[in-house]
Amino acid sequence: MADAAKVGSVLALDGPVIDQLREAKAFKTTQNWNLFRAPSTLARAETIEVAADIQDVNDSLGDTAGLGATTMRRVVTGEKASGKSIHLLQAMSLAYLNKWVVVNVPDCQEYVINQSAYTPAATKEGDQSKDQMYNQPQLAADLLSRLAYSNADILTKLKPIHKHGDRIDSRKSKNLKDLALIGAEDRIMAPRVWDATWKELTVPVEGAKEKRPPVMVAIDGVNFWMGETRYRSSDYKVIHAHQFTLVKQFLDLLFSRGQNSLGNGGMVMAVTTKSNHPITPAFELLVRQTRARQDGVEMTDSSFPLGDQYAKMPDPRVAELFHPDTQTAVTELKGLSRPESKGLLEYFAKSGIFREAVTDSEVAEKWSLSGGGIVGEMCKLGARTRVGIYATGPREGVKVRV
Repeated sequence: MADAAKVGSVLALDGPVIDQLREAKAFKTTQNWNLFRAPSTLARAETIEVAADIQDVNDSLGDTAGLGATTMRRVVTGEKASGKSIHLLQAMSLAYLNKWVVVNVPDCQEYVINQSAYTPAATKEGDQSKDQMYNQPQLAADLLSRLAYSNADILTKLKPIHKHGDRIDSRKSKNLKDLALIGAEDRIMAPRVWDATWKELTVPVEGAKEKRPPVMVAIDGVNFWMGETRYRSSDYKVIHAHQFTLVKQFLDLLFSRGQNSLGNGGMVMAVTTKSNHPITPAFELLVRQTRARQDGVEMTDSSFPLGDQYAKMPDPRVAELFHPDTQTAVTELKGLSRPESKGLLEYFAKSGIFREAVTDSEVAEKWSLSGGGIVGEMCKLGARTRVGIYATGPREGVKVRV
């Protein structure tokens, strides 16, 4: 997986993995899948980095899951059409190939636009939060449905090992797929079943005979979770995204400072979106600050990014997510390199879509026209054919190429 020689190559996805990605709702209509007979993706340098992270997690498992297992956390940013969602799909594909359990949130916007039912959540014992939390039963049911069907082969081999209360234990689920389908088919039970299924996947039991696989959580459009929503409370106050239990659970896992890790190891990857995205200045600033820390820039340096002193106070909920001790890496996707661009154009040419010779000068031209190798723009240029139509000019006998 982490072979650097594969950078610049377009690799096909296996049939079973395609079925799993389809069940997880990982494909999008804006990703040019309709141009080819089967889904394939370009291996870029960032893909190899994710593959190396997955190998590190596998190496940390040892003989017993849950003891010293590594949890990787990563936020992926970049400008529009830079390939963020495809990068997330590649990470999910690698997780499926390694027999991990994948939990996918295909569109964070669904959680904040007031198009799904929500109910007040009961306060859990030991919870010191002053805010009223809310469940989203239908979204929890959808999450369980994607989990059950996209990971069916793995979940059918895992048996419940925890106690979850009479309402769930009385169903006597034979395996974790059956447990997840209880909530997928009954949205009233969905929030409670989700908590039970998540506990089964992430909380190891000492001395258990059955070894749990690592878990990957994939989140697309995480910047939708960094502000207020269109939901309102019973006294008509705006509800913040962090007051929803599912959102809070995933964000606590993504921006954990060491605690609240995946018990059996795994990865949490969230990508931002630039399509119809909300304005989240606090989140964008904190991402830049995290990038600066990764590059070795100290907070006392003049080049360390700071907020506008005349702007409004940053969202305190968002500000609490990032901390110098936060073990979350930030990856910024930029344009493709020249070798990667050449590999992509060669694939378009071999597929019969790009009709020009893939020379160094042609690659340089397309790389420049695409804004420095922005992969979405490269695909548009690769799929654009030059039609040789000749029309008669204003003077007889003169032909103009259109």
